Amino acid sequence: MDGSKKLTDDDTFCFSCTPEKKCFTRCCHDLNLLLMPYDIMVLKNRLGMKSGDFLKKYTSVHVGFESGLPVIMLKMEGPYLKCPFLEEGKGCSIYDARPGACRTYPLARMARRSKDMEGVEEFFFVVREPDCLGFKDCRTWTIREWKENEGLNEYNEMNDIFGELLQAKTEAGIEHLTADQIDIFYMGCYDIDSFRQNFLEGPNLERYMEDPQVIERISNDEKELLKYGMRWVKKKLFEGGCLSCNLAACNTPQAGADK
Repeated sequence: MDGSKKLTDDDTFCFSCTPEKKCFTRCCHDLNLLLMPYDIMVLKNRLGMKSGDFLKKYTSVHVGFESGLPVIMLKMEGPYLKCPFLEEGKGCSIYDARPGACRTYPLARMARRSKDMEGVEEFFFVVREPDCLGFKDCRTWTIREWKENEGLNEYNEMNDIFGELLQAKTEAGIEHLTADQIDIFYMGCYDIDSFRQNFLEGPNLERYMEDPQVIERISNDEKELLKYGMRWVKKKLFEGGCLSCNLAACNTPQAGADK
């Protein structure tokens, strides 16, 4: 981090990443790149894949030690542990669909929401990696300009909805999930095509109890379906569950609940 200076929309920093820099694509190797739900949706569509197939081929999953929630990491490949989407000498082969973390760098975003706050308060730090030459002979940006240039606003919006889910788990005082609950979390947040199949296409009483206008909206807009899926997980696991559902996993008691 660049000291402890918090940056907001009108603050400035200096950075340029171009093929002329000797370090170009060096940061695309040996990454611990966490994929958020929206990253997965955008990437699988860019590659023309189902979410389940994308997750199996390109990612690894583990349960976070502190969070107790499934975490999705992009798998590196080859002896030099390069990003699977890196074309040597050319750069990112899926640049238009690159993950939010790649768009954000060299910034780190922090966001918080309190119960008495409307919207999300966000601020940024500059991250200076020792091998990065992007801070030399660089362009000056405001934070607002960087977000617009990198297409970050849509990613941040979706990540904040995911953040609401994580905050709900903390507020519910739930430490660990059962295997069935982890499956619910994984499907609703990461495996959007399986969620579509189970919730919208299969026999599901919960769908019939939902507002028809909501069902129409999420049936025709995958981004809206993902928003719904994340909020569905939040309600089901951390806010008392749904009204009715025929998914076997949904009948599992919440972790930590009295049996």
